[in-house]
Amino acid sequence: MDHRPTAIALVLLTIAVAVLFAAALGAAAGVLALMDGASRPAALTRAGAAFGGALTVLTGILALAHKTLV
Repeated sequence: MDHRPTAIALVLLTIAVAVLFAAALGAAAGVLALMDGASRPAALTRAGAAFGGALTVLTGILALAHKTLV
C-alpha cells in the first residue's frame, strides 16, 4: 500500500464521491417511493436499502479497481 499524502488523499476523495453518489441514489429512491404512494417509513426503508446496495456495489468496484491497478 502506498502511504504518500497524494495517494491517501485520492483514496479518501474516491470514497467520499462513492458515499455521495450512494446518498443521491438513496434520496432518489425515497422520493420515487413517496411519489408512488408509499408511507414515509416505507419510503425511508426503500431509500436505506438503495443507499446500502449502491454503497456495497461501489465499494466492490473500488476494491477491484484497486486490486487491478496496484
